[in-house]
Amino acid sequence: MTALLAVMVVTVVAAVVGYPLWRPGPQAPPDPIGPAATVAALEERKLQIYAGIRELGFDYRMDKLEKADYEVEVERLKAEASGVVQQIDELRRHPPRGPDELEAEIVVFRERLDSSSAGRMDGEKAAAGLFCTQCGIPAGKDDRFCAACGNKLRSA
Repeated sequence: MTALLAVMVVTVVAAVVGYPLWRPGPQAPPDPIGPAATVAALEERKLQIYAGIRELGFDYRMDKLEKADYEVEVERLKAEASGVVQQIDELRRHPPRGPDELEAEIVVFRERLDSSSAGRMDGEKAAAGLFCTQCGIPAGKDDRFCAACGNKLRSA
């Protein structure tokens, strides 16, 4: 009996000690893709350029650079920073659109959803006497947001 207990204790201790050696290691997160990753990379590049400009200013004040070299390099970095900021603004101004097929599927789904639930739900909601102040669609008494436009409904 004692031998069996000793074997069980040794097995448990070996399992606890050996688990970190046998378990799979942490996996690296996947590389982000898409416009968000592009904006993040451009933001990182912008910060690197700003740091470069500060470092050039420090080197110039420490007399490590001639005035002409300093001015040329600062103007080059400013021009690059301006281009990066313009790219960031352009990406943020025009969010990417999905493929045309996906957009078409969404339109069809919304039309089907509106047509199937419009008659049934609007009659019940109109009977409640509540309507969205933004778009005029009937709203249920327990609705907190309009199902059509997302407007926050006035709470009673």
